[in-house]
Amino acid sequence: MEAMAAAKPVIKVAALCGSLREGSYNRGLLRYAMELTKEEIDGIQIDYIDISPLPMLNTDLEVDGKYPPVVEAFRQRILVADSILFASPEYNYSVTGPLKNAIDWASRSPNVFANKAAAIVSVAGSLGGARAQYHYRQIGVYLDLHFINKPEFFLNAYESPAKFDSDGNLIDPASKKRMKKVLLALQAFTLQLQGCNVNLSTTSEFPRRTGRLSEEGHGLIPCAEGSLAPPFPASTRYKLGRTSETYDWYDLETCNNERSVLSQFQDEHFRLKNKRYTPNARERMYKFGLVASWVFFLVVIMLNYRVSSIEDACCKRNVFSRSLDLW
Repeated sequence: MEAMAAAKPVIKVAALCGSLREGSYNRGLLRYAMELTKEEIDGIQIDYIDISPLPMLNTDLEVDGKYPPVVEAFRQRILVADSILFASPEYNYSVTGPLKNAIDWASRSPNVFANKAAAIVSVAGSLGGARAQYHYRQIGVYLDLHFINKPEFFLNAYESPAKFDSDGNLIDPASKKRMKKVLLALQAFTLQLQGCNVNLSTTSEFPRRTGRLSEEGHGLIPCAEGSLAPPFPASTRYKLGRTSETYDWYDLETCNNERSVLSQFQDEHFRLKNKRYTPNARERMYKFGLVASWVFFLVVIMLNYRVSSIEDACCKRNVFSRSLDLW
């Protein structure tokens, strides 16, 4: 068992940058991620894929069901990857054109993004690319691409202290730590989706939260050599509502407790609803409506009588040729 736990499977991560600029800060994030996987994080192999050679999406380029060679090579590299790491700036509050074009090519039938884990990091001004990130997540819903929920990584490159050097390399210590957390979460989530045996104490440096993880842990299926595991839909653990954070997985007992609390709340809510709409309540509402209608008609009659009295007074004043000052 110890030997099986020590043998950590290696996941292949396809890294895509949404900026084509040579000194792109987002590309600098991916370079640092590749350095981390070589020096500090075991079990991750990052394959950086340049999307600049891809032509603009045009279905006329598909001949006899085949794609152009450069597109086919790109799709094959995405297909063999276990997860995807996006790094993208924010263009006009949304996704960038080059990366959207690459995503569209990869999503052509058959969709090579399907059932893969993914993470996104962004460097921009103001909000650090947050608005673009949420658009990427929306796209991922249709592509069956499963983004980690936390930690999120937004970085404003233009606030002090400096986050990058003149060559576009990440130098900010706090951002480096956050980047490492993103990679660890992506690694753990990828293995979780694939049904592999995850050793939380070695995979992640995140602290465990009290009461959020059972002492016995999960009875996960170990990975077979040469194959990383069954496809994502076969994993029942994701359907139990567990999040993607490495320290925030719920065991079955916790999920059942949450369901019982939710069921109790719903029962109390429905009981209150039934009390509000009992026959006695409807009878009281009917009587109240009846009384209110009589009061309304009484007020109308009194106002009508008052108006008639004012008109009579006006007529008498006109008879004696006096000025009318009521209006």
